[in-house]
Amino acid sequence: MIKLYNTLTKKVEEVERPTDRRLNMYTCGPTIYNFAHIGNLRAYIVADLLYRTLKLDSYNPKWVMNLTDIDDKTIKGTLAEFGAQATAKDLFNFTEKYKQAFLEDLRAVNVLVDEIEIIRVTDKMTEIQEFVVGLLNKGYAYKAEDGSTYFNIEKYQADFADYGQLVGEKFLEGKKVGARVAVDEYEKDNLSDFALWKAYNPESDGNIYWEHELLGKGRPGWHIECSVINQVAFHGQPVDIHTGGVDLMFPHHTNEIAQSQALLGKGNFVKCWSHSEHLMVDGQRMGKRFNNFYTLRNLKEKGFSGIDLRYFFFSAHYTSTQNFTWEALEAAHNGLKKLKDLPLTNEKAALDKALSDLQMPDAVAETFLQNSSPASMLDLFGIPTFKAHILPKKVLELVEKRKMAKETKDFAKSDQIRKEIEELGYEVKDTKEGQVVNKI
Repeated sequence: MIKLYNTLTKKVEEVERPTDRRLNMYTCGPTIYNFAHIGNLRAYIVADLLYRTLKLDSYNPKWVMNLTDIDDKTIKGTLAEFGAQATAKDLFNFTEKYKQAFLEDLRAVNVLVDEIEIIRVTDKMTEIQEFVVGLLNKGYAYKAEDGSTYFNIEKYQADFADYGQLVGEKFLEGKKVGARVAVDEYEKDNLSDFALWKAYNPESDGNIYWEHELLGKGRPGWHIECSVINQVAFHGQPVDIHTGGVDLMFPHHTNEIAQSQALLGKGNFVKCWSHSEHLMVDGQRMGKRFNNFYTLRNLKEKGFSGIDLRYFFFSAHYTSTQNFTWEALEAAHNGLKKLKDLPLTNEKAALDKALSDLQMPDAVAETFLQNSSPASMLDLFGIPTFKAHILPKKVLELVEKRKMAKETKDFAKSDQIRKEIEELGYEVKDTKEGQVVNKI
């Protein structure tokens, strides 16, 4: 049974195993207007690690991820590239190149891309419009004088009394609900009603819009997108695990909860929220807005691989902030080489660490403590080069016998076993970390 920290309850809980369906897992995907930085990739590597762990423990997960290809930033980028009269087709072409770059990055860090159901937001425009109309009909949304349709936080709070619960119980203390906010992203001091459907603005939107007889000409707000894709992809079933970066807790995930509960009812959305903490760079938060970020392309220019980055993230727990430095990445690169040289066994101790809230630092430490890498961790680590180091069962047995002979100082027997190992086509070396076995 897997245990996972639930951001909503602030507790490590056992992940309930569905008995009548697959486990539904959702990851908030990127806004495809630029290259992903390595801080973004941390959240997707953690999600991939969770997915692999769920598979390994027979949860039969279904993994869904959205791609935000319509929002303030994608429109701004499209107009900058195609001009002030850019169309929805231009928007697709602009975002498609960043979609492909993102998928390339995921493959470079060995995320199981082909097992994810990836959904572009613009492919679900009809469903988004229907969702917004549903909120209007239930009184949780209203059309304002600017032509946009907004979510009514005051109405929601009167009925549900849990807005901001994901951030914390005292989130609303000292705050007042304001009028309205039209931008997709805003700070947590702003509790204004947010846009579900943004009215078309020819000055900022070019010719990018969709039409609806009730909502009018416009496009969706950012927060409504994931609520709709969750409902569509999982056919109205609850989301068992919803993952994403901690920066999405407010306003994005907070508003997801509000929209979904308002339409579907309390408790019918997400069972467990899992958030990855920020990646820092030289002690400061990494992000495009701070202009201090690195992409995989920057790492490759310095001779590092996506797998080096993946292994670097294993050195800290996903709920802890992690500081990126080139020295730390170099250390990960060297540690990975040592890990590859360890013989594989069927030892399960490290796996137990991973099942307990993805304790990867402990799992990695356990492999070195055992002086071997558990075969069951191959797919979990997601380091493909491990597969070249699988040792035959007979060799593993001899390595273990030689270890015992050395511990009892029976050096004659130890030398004899070394020869037997060599006759099987392998050589054994004694290092300060223990025995290292390689194919001759």
